[in-house]
Amino acid sequence: RGKFAVVKKCIQKDTDREFAAKFMRKRRKGQDCRMEIIHEIAVLELAQCNLWVINLHEVYETATEMILVLEYAAGGEIFDQCVAEREEAFKERDVKRLMKQILEGVSFLHRNNVVHLDLK
Repeated sequence: RGKFAVVKKCIQKDTDREFAAKFMRKRRKGQDCRMEIIHEIAVLELAQCNLWVINLHEVYETATEMILVLEYAAGGEIFDQCVAEREEAFKERDVKRLMKQILEGVSFLHRNNVVHLDLK
């Protein structure tokens, strides 16, 4: 659960593929947020060709929400894996590889005049 959305893991019944469903309310605090959601969809569509930005698969709309069906990123929070004090913690080379991928994704967004305000 984030500030503006709830993300739930979902499974496509006929293929057993895992996805992340992002449920976004169209109205927040009495304000219409539909255009912000449409902008996020447009950014995700622009980034479809980039390996380091989550892929958008489907969009559904109800009376109160828009649901973005996104690529599922398994494995939990990257930060937790980086700082864990156990055998499964990422090694420095793994962290370097992940940082390179994240920065390549952010660089792609910046080249397309998009700023990500919620990197985690």
